[in-house]
Amino acid sequence: MRPFCGIGCLLFAVVAATQFTFDVTPGSWASSALAAATSLILGIGYVLLRSGRGEFMRQNALPYGIAVAALVGLNPLVYIVGTQITYPAIGMLLVIVAVGALLHDWFWATVVILVLDALWILCAFAFGIPVSPATFGTQMLKANALAVVLNVARTRTVRRFEQAQFEVHRMATTDELTGLANQRGLLEVARELPARLTAQAPEVAVVYVDVDGLKSVNDAHGHAAGDALIRSVADVLRRAFRPEDTIARVGGDEFAIVLPRASPPFAQAVVGRVHAQLTEKGISASIGTASASAGPAGLDLDSLLERADAAMYAAKVARRNRPA
Repeated sequence: MRPFCGIGCLLFAVVAATQFTFDVTPGSWASSALAAATSLILGIGYVLLRSGRGEFMRQNALPYGIAVAALVGLNPLVYIVGTQITYPAIGMLLVIVAVGALLHDWFWATVVILVLDALWILCAFAFGIPVSPATFGTQMLKANALAVVLNVARTRTVRRFEQAQFEVHRMATTDELTGLANQRGLLEVARELPARLTAQAPEVAVVYVDVDGLKSVNDAHGHAAGDALIRSVADVLRRAFRPEDTIARVGGDEFAIVLPRASPPFAQAVVGRVHAQLTEKGISASIGTASASAGPAGLDLDSLLERADAAMYAAKVARRNRPA
């Protein structure tokens, strides 16, 4: 959006300055003033986007784009109405093409272009045209065709760019071996967690799982066997926890699970289920939990993760010290 606003601001500033300076056609002043206003509006949009204060514009990109397209379309129309010169109106042709490139939504691009076509035709009927209707119609069709081509090209480019961004984000936040979140993905969820909590269910639980004996498996049977062990643990965790819980592999043999809206008894019940399912597969693991409620100051998830990690380590030490 920012490049469109910046380039549009400069172009309309040049148009306004040129028209005010050289265009002496009676009635052209209104179009010149509108071009200056358009340049100012686009300039403000550019400054807001560049300063980081235009987030509302990014969140409402389509309505903003439609409004800008309509404003841009008004410029040649105001010139036509003010001067009663319907053709040649190169500005109108350029505007139709620009709308195709500006609006990434096919439906609204088509609507705006058809509206501009209809208004231009009405102006032709009202003021007449100094060329044949065939020439007039041919130029309009050419502009519409180019607008469609640019719209399709821009839409596909934007879609591919968004898909690439999504794939890069997925790779950056996903553990390749298990398909679970990685530590970066867990931290991302942690930043969004306060917004997911409610006053009725402010509790959060964290479960830390450390797989016992991974090094022994790697040494005795190779890393492929160790990878299979980790994937088995990941499968157990997927079945044991809820879809809304975030399961992350945060180390070679360590997993952290964040459970929003989960009371301590609920977390303990899930841990018992995990232990049982791991035991069925012949897998041993040390598990620690920690719980907290979000208060007025929010939730210190880092502290909660540290407490769960400490509880897991205490469970590991207790298992080691347990008499055979």
